Amino acid sequence: MLAASACIRGTLPARQYFRLSMPDSVAAATRDSATVALATGTLGIAEYVTPGIYAGGGIAYRIGESEYGTYPSREWAIPLGQMLGVLTEGVLRRAPLTASPAIFNPPSLRSQTYVWRGTVREFEEVDRGRAVSAAVRIDASLVRSSDDSVVWSGSARREGAVPAPTMDAVVGTLSSLATETITALVAEADSALRRQAPSAASARGHE
Repeated sequence: MLAASACIRGTLPARQYFRLSMPDSVAAATRDSATVALATGTLGIAEYVTPGIYAGGGIAYRIGESEYGTYPSREWAIPLGQMLGVLTEGVLRRAPLTASPAIFNPPSLRSQTYVWRGTVREFEEVDRGRAVSAAVRIDASLVRSSDDSVVWSGSARREGAVPAPTMDAVVGTLSSLATETITALVAEADSALRRQAPSAASARGHE
């Protein structure tokens, strides 16, 4: 169990820093936006909100269903909310929602047609006896900047086994699960935008 090895004989190990990364198979796949009708305008991605235990730099773990902690020497190299924003930009590059490319942390979110906002609900190593897995749950919304109205909101969760008892494997699994979770949320947002497009066109036709 990785959580049990955080401290050996009372001596803290050297600090280790980790980053999320998009799986190569996902990064290489792109959707031809020329053949897909996309919403007009721009999309800005806000830094994800990371409340509670996820706000610090330490990588979080959970033992069973209710005992939480963070590693004292295994930390995120970049704030988790920023890494998830960059990951979302990568997912939206592969499956865009708008005609203009999505941008993480643009100079002004208010100047964007739409804003993608996310909140972390789960993002941790999970230890159940000798079994090690990882869990990710994210809430997200797509907001129209002009009137601050919510176009779509949703939540998605993924959990998967960690293939080896190492922190590299934990972070790799978290990266894959985060990419899957964000991809699922983007697909839901895409469906919502497509449902709204005919309604908007019909409304303009009756003006």
